[in-house]
Amino acid sequence: TRAPSSNASARASVSRRREVGFSMWSPEETARHARDARRLGIAVAGLLAWWAAGRLAVGPSFGPGGAVFAVFVVLFSSFGAGRVVARFPPMPALLGQLVAGFLLRNIPTVGDAVGAAVDARFSAAARTAALGIVLARAGLSLDVKAVYRLRWAIKRLAFGPATAEALVVTLLAKPALGLPWSHCAALGYLFAGISPAVVVPSMLALQDHGRGVKAGVPALAITAASVDVVYAIAGFGVASSWLPGMGAGGAAAAAWQAPTQIVGGALGGVVVGKLLGTVLPPEDEATGPSPSANATNAPPTRRDGGALAVKTTEPTTESSKPRVLETADGYSSAARAVALMALVQLALFAGARWEFSGGAALLSLVMSTAAAQTWGPKPAKETGLLLNAIWAKVGEPLLFGLIGAAVDASRLKADVALFGILTLAAGLAARCVCAFFAAKGGSLSMRDRLFIAVAWTPKATVQAALAGLPFDAAVEAFGRGSKEADRAETLLALGVLSILITAPLGAAAMAVSGERLLEKDADECSPRGTHSPRRSVDGGDPETGAEDVEVLEDDARLGRGGHF
Repeated sequence: TRAPSSNASARASVSRRREVGFSMWSPEETARHARDARRLGIAVAGLLAWWAAGRLAVGPSFGPGGAVFAVFVVLFSSFGAGRVVARFPPMPALLGQLVAGFLLRNIPTVGDAVGAAVDARFSAAARTAALGIVLARAGLSLDVKAVYRLRWAIKRLAFGPATAEALVVTLLAKPALGLPWSHCAALGYLFAGISPAVVVPSMLALQDHGRGVKAGVPALAITAASVDVVYAIAGFGVASSWLPGMGAGGAAAAAWQAPTQIVGGALGGVVVGKLLGTVLPPEDEATGPSPSANATNAPPTRRDGGALAVKTTEPTTESSKPRVLETADGYSSAARAVALMALVQLALFAGARWEFSGGAALLSLVMSTAAAQTWGPKPAKETGLLLNAIWAKVGEPLLFGLIGAAVDASRLKADVALFGILTLAAGLAARCVCAFFAAKGGSLSMRDRLFIAVAWTPKATVQAALAGLPFDAAVEAFGRGSKEADRAETLLALGVLSILITAPLGAAAMAVSGERLLEKDADECSPRGTHSPRRSVDGGDPETGAEDVEVLEDDARLGRGGHF
């Protein structure tokens, strides 16, 4: 009795295959790829138009070999590479962005026109600005209760693994690389710094998907990583103060950097964050209900868009006007985001100017957390969604593209690279073991602690910022080609090597191990639920999810392009 139905299905399948020409894609996939191709064409055309206008207005800097041209190429190339890599979950987009930036710097012909043309000062400033977005987003979503519950684990995780790695690298670098003890100690703390630019976005992505939230894994990692950076920078400052050309008289002052920056950053962040939350409260507290809320004869209606559509109240009074880009609590979400980012950027650039970088990063994180606690969960979430969109479209590809473009493979020598890799591997092994035991306590399981050990491996931010300082000082004091400059260049090359190895591998390992080791909390964050509401103002199609005009986009999610 089932044969006719089966034959009919087979004939329908054959007919369907003939219609699509034995395509490897379904009609839905074909339509999606066609839409992506159309968007790519529009983006390329727009980019060419902007380039032509800039070339006519500014001149050679917009052409090949120019600084502005180089930055645009890095930005768009890393963005595209990130989208491609994100098609293969759980690989993170930043993996493709790092590789794209590295290739743009080190491919012979392209490197001269693009990678080497990126202005060093602009690159450092852009990386600092993008890091500010990371810290602000992390602070807004930080689970304060989990931080308090895991406070002792945070202290152990912030200082223990970094100290273990610095000690192992210092002891091994002497026989392996033949460097003086001062250079070995500087190398140890150069390797010891974790990269919040890699760790924090990955943790936020897992947090948005409910991975390890109940156990407090994201909160633990984000907070401990911020303190780890402060400690590593301070330790490097103490060790490098004995290097030739760096000024030995600053050792005592450098020793006070860690406690001063930790205490100052934490206290300053609380004060400024509370002040920001008080001066710029949510709109409903500052001005009361919106006019549309008091309008008469205005029953709530639902626009088309399915389960995630937003309920709106149609205003009937003349004074109430529709607010197209209105978030859940009004225009103040944009105002809070602008004010918060302004203060974060001010803190980071001031810290870089007056040698308070680690404390400024901690201040930015604590300030965002304190402001979020003052605003409440709903306004903080809306503010975070605005920052998410900025991060996904500009901040993430710019940050990791420029980090990759800062890695000059020509500085690596074969013998130095070999022994450097062995030293780095030994230090990472000590770091991971120490991180596993340091994370003991609270509600963390064995699987959570294994993930923490994996997450404590990426290096990029500290190494990119500090690796070149001894070399620049030695060249200025003794000249290029001197013994002191050669030793300092070894530190620079090994710092580059640590980024090249640990940043992409660590990011990929975090994505894979996070999906397998961390428990998913079904009742916590949802990637398409409370954390990423899509609200269409023109009535999107509930089946296809059309997004002609959206209030807030959430491409920045794990598993599809543009994510954290």
